[in-house]
Amino acid sequence: MDAGEDVKRVSSDSWLRLLMKIGIPMAVISIVALWSGQLLGIPDLFILFFITGGLTLAIGLAYNVRFVLLAMRKARQEQEGNKP
Repeated sequence: MDAGEDVKRVSSDSWLRLLMKIGIPMAVISIVALWSGQLLGIPDLFILFFITGGLTLAIGLAYNVRFVLLAMRKARQEQEGNKP
C-alpha cells in the first residue's frame, strides 16, 4: 500500500470532514472580511476577521492533531499486524 492510499483512508474520517467543512468557509469569510474592511474602510470588519481568523486557526490545529493521531494509530495497527 502506498502513502496516497494511507492519506485517503485517514482523511475519510467523519471528524476530519466536519472540521474541513467548517474551517474552509470560515477561512474564506475571514479573508473576505479583512480585504473588504481594508478596501471599503469599514473598521468593524476587522473584528469579524479577528474572530473568524482565530476560530479558523483553532479548527486547523484540531484538524492537524486529529490527522496525526489517526495516522499514528493506523501505523501502529499495521506494525502490530506485521509481527509474527
